[in-house]
Amino acid sequence: MTNHGSFPRRTRVAEVVGPAGAGKTTLCRELTRRAARVRIENFPDVHKPADAPFFLSNGLQLIPRLLALPRNGSRRLTRREFAWMSILNGWPALLRKEAERGGVIVLDQGPVYLLAETRLFGPEYLKRDSAHRFWQSLFQRWDAALHTVFYLDADNEVLLDRIRSRGQEHIVKAESKTTVFEFLDRYRAEYEFILSALTAKDRNLRILRIDTGNRQTQAIVEDLLPELGC
Repeated sequence: MTNHGSFPRRTRVAEVVGPAGAGKTTLCRELTRRAARVRIENFPDVHKPADAPFFLSNGLQLIPRLLALPRNGSRRLTRREFAWMSILNGWPALLRKEAERGGVIVLDQGPVYLLAETRLFGPEYLKRDSAHRFWQSLFQRWDAALHTVFYLDADNEVLLDRIRSRGQEHIVKAESKTTVFEFLDRYRAEYEFILSALTAKDRNLRILRIDTGNRQTQAIVEDLLPELGC
């Protein structure tokens, strides 16, 4: 496990990220089983009436910023993508308040995941240079809201075997080895870009890189519990 961060700050909000098959969900389950002060949190749900004010407020904030970007023939954001953008805009403030309750919040699908999904599969106009300032403003909003990232990974062969052998479906499960490897590497490149951008805004953000290829989840958790103050 390698640790990158300029200052040891107490972790109150951590995200588990990594390519498909790295063991993210398994690790999250084991962390909550082993430590009572660790709780898994999910982002606001656009389908819940209680979260409607959140999406209304943050959606209205985003609309003028998005309309200012030239589309030049690019498609619009889907409803899900717009909801994710609203989450990225407003969730940091909610997490800062939630962290004040104490304990440790662990995110299985947090900002790094949402940023990667939107940047990889969103409309073309968000991938152009004209959208640079828009993305930088979103990265800035996460300053001090996310304290630690546990970046899980393993060799492509290991990940391929896990993707194909587990029961759940996956978009590349039946694809060729070459296609799967390209898919995994594409996510890695995007994660690296996002982590670099986030650490540029918050030099205290800690990145812990964990190779899950040859280690059992229980052993990894033993290493992580002290990092979480457990």
